[in-house]
Amino acid sequence: MNTKFILHGGFTSTQNELNRSFFKELTKDVPEDGTVLLIFFSRKDEELERLFAEDKKNVLDQAGGKKLNVVLATEEDFINQVKQADALYMRGGETDKLLAKLRQFPEFKNLINGKTVAGSSAGAYVIGQYSAGHSVTHIREGLGLAPLRVVCHYQSSDLPPSKESLSILKETAQDLELVLLKNFEHKKFSF
Repeated sequence: MNTKFILHGGFTSTQNELNRSFFKELTKDVPEDGTVLLIFFSRKDEELERLFAEDKKNVLDQAGGKKLNVVLATEEDFINQVKQADALYMRGGETDKLLAKLRQFPEFKNLINGKTVAGSSAGAYVIGQYSAGHSVTHIREGLGLAPLRVVCHYQSSDLPPSKESLSILKETAQDLELVLLKNFEHKKFSF
């Protein structure tokens, strides 16, 4: 059974049609009474309550009237939560922080088979094999959940990837598809 990956270019908080279509795609294959797990391991603790309320509303508003359970991921119960979830969404933030947390759960990669897995910015970088850096000049290795090279905030005036990392990424693992995502854009893949 294939896993559906949805990679988002960043800034999901902005209310616009591109972001609405992203949340619609996230919930599309989730059954009635299904569960969407929101993973905010890239964020500061004091932001969690506000971001959870915001993203829960975004998920439910775009669920096409389906009744869904929206759950905030916790480190203590993470593996059980992943097993129960129909869809997972990793919000953007600090990529290195998100990677460090997820690497504590080596079984994570096997538990997502057949689910919908979405990531925005840092979340998309975690999904890919390699990604661009923004405040650094090197590329980053993700969890390799999908065989992709990922660039978020592409051509962004607010948070562009560094030119050096973009150049290195274009020359690295050229057998992997290079995914260029502007702010608010998303692309889906199935592997």
